[in-house]
Amino acid sequence: MKKVLRILGVVAVIGLAIAIFRAVRQYQEDSVFDLTPATNSNSNNSGQRGSISPELLSMLADPGDKGPVELMVDANGKEWLVNRRNGYRYPIEDGIPIMLLEEGEKNKDESLIQK
Repeated sequence: MKKVLRILGVVAVIGLAIAIFRAVRQYQEDSVFDLTPATNSNSNNSGQRGSISPELLSMLADPGDKGPVELMVDANGKEWLVNRRNGYRYPIEDGIPIMLLEEGEKNKDESLIQK
């Protein structure tokens, strides 16, 4: 009976060690993605343009009329993609343009329309 209890005890300790090892390894794999520092798009000053490359800017088109858009920085330093034909402004958040019609309509600025 003592041998059976000893064997069960050894098996339990080995099982616990394996569970701890797997949990630590999983935590290390998951935390790899946490190492990249978060950037704040509002930290850019107005003289620091270029969160979107010129090549990407030349490929982007307004989702409504499929025409070209241009990069604009407002007084607060926030970057926008602007369609001067209809006044729609699309925000750029963390270097990613949010090119949804709803965003353009929501941020429409009549003063940007060129006639």
